[in-house]
Amino acid sequence: MYKVFLVEDEIVLREGIKNNINWEEEGFIITGDEGDGELAYPMILREQPDILITDIKMPFMDGLELSKLLKKEMPQLKIIIISGYSDFGYAQQAIDIGITEYLLKPITSGKLMAAVKNAAAVIEKEQKDNQILEQYQLLVYQKQSEKRSHFFNALVTGKMTLSNIIEQGEELGINMVASVFCVMLFQFKMQEDMYEYSNEIVPCETRMQEDLRKYPDIKVIERGIDGWAFILLGENEEQIDVLTQKLCNLLIKISDGKVHCFGGIGRIVNRVRDLQQSFLDANRAFSQRYFEGGDQFLFHRDMRNVNGQIGNHVNVSELNLEKLDRILLEEFLKRGTIADVDEFVDGYFNGVDSDDMSSTLFRQYITMDGYSAIMKFLTELNYSKEKIDNSLKSMNDNEQLLSLEDCCKFYKSLLKEAIDLRNKCSQKRYSKLIETAKEYIHLKYAASNLSLNEVASKVNISPNYFSSLFNQENGMTFIEYLTNIRMDHAKEYLRCSSKKITEIGFLVGYLDSHYFSYIFKKTQNCTPTIYRMQGKGEE
Repeated sequence: MYKVFLVEDEIVLREGIKNNINWEEEGFIITGDEGDGELAYPMILREQPDILITDIKMPFMDGLELSKLLKKEMPQLKIIIISGYSDFGYAQQAIDIGITEYLLKPITSGKLMAAVKNAAAVIEKEQKDNQILEQYQLLVYQKQSEKRSHFFNALVTGKMTLSNIIEQGEELGINMVASVFCVMLFQFKMQEDMYEYSNEIVPCETRMQEDLRKYPDIKVIERGIDGWAFILLGENEEQIDVLTQKLCNLLIKISDGKVHCFGGIGRIVNRVRDLQQSFLDANRAFSQRYFEGGDQFLFHRDMRNVNGQIGNHVNVSELNLEKLDRILLEEFLKRGTIADVDEFVDGYFNGVDSDDMSSTLFRQYITMDGYSAIMKFLTELNYSKEKIDNSLKSMNDNEQLLSLEDCCKFYKSLLKEAIDLRNKCSQKRYSKLIETAKEYIHLKYAASNLSLNEVASKVNISPNYFSSLFNQENGMTFIEYLTNIRMDHAKEYLRCSSKKITEIGFLVGYLDSHYFSYIFKKTQNCTPTIYRMQGKGEE
């Protein structure tokens, strides 16, 4: 139901318009009325109507001045001017402002309703066009996001030549031409399970992407469950420092205390192919998110200080093992990734007094304590002790742990195998959720605005993690799966009904028939018309 606001200084005419038309029966509702523009202006901003009906001549503020002010604040507002003046000058001003219709008094109820319905039709068309545009932009974004992620991974692992970097970067809209570069890894996070859907994090990530469009020298890469990566480009180190500060301030402002944010910042490098080193530095700093709480951005050069702080937190020589070490380890077992294990263990051991770690007996003690924590964690996941022992290869072959290096290496191996078991357990649990998600997609495929975020929220998984899981479980992205379902239903309609192609496109989730035909031809290698004709030939 569209909302209508009425501004008319003649009270008899105003009451007549309100009461002589059955607005609700026609699909409209009067949300307010006033006798002059000055009083109406703040009310209209508050009510946010879809359509404004206003007289052109009124005391204090006339209809043209009111319309001009409102078009700045509410450009989508449709305005119908009612005027007793046929002077072309008024009409010309109305056209310049962007008035939808200009009606001359006297005016009948039927003529006014026809104008209001025309305005509603324009609104409906604009909404439809916006949905089509959003649908197309979503498809392009999801495809581009996947390609940008692959590009970033190849970039920071040194698997591309400079010419390939420039060529692929241009294809993805990532201009990598600069004098100096820097990598930042970043994540919005909540205290609860990082894999759960968060009504706080999703809008933060959306706003972040929108705001960073204003910064062409910051390249934004989505990394799934690992958060985000930023590549900062500049002409010198001073520019990078300024850009880094702006980025950190922006991210803290977006989080606004509702969610936590953590970033790791790598060194500034002079060559694009040296981004691998900047990434490694950033990743090392980023791994400290398991130790550090609150909103923080750590530079690679501050890592030594960070390790000192960790030592204050988990000083085993002061018998804080149970209270602090276990908490850090248990949190990592819940949230950590295999890729983070090496950095986590190095930071964990760096926090222990070196004199204590020089003792073989103490090294065995801290390792046994870790083993005990892992056993408890895996038992809570319903693994049997026998299965845990077999998976972790027991401790029998590692009783000596002759050196700190041996101890560290074994601890890393133990933790990686434990997280692998956790992931396998999670995959079984999430496999059922993915099936639920697929059922929801099959149920809602015809909704043109069906999105990955909506499906992820239905199964309570974060969009990034849902995207990774869905791709892993099905061997295709969410949008590819949705498109396949829509195409299957479209083919059924084409072969088994006489419905028009425009109607079929709408029935399977496409508001624009041209876009539907484009997607159909791209995925089925023929147009909908040819596909329908082929079916008749087979009969």
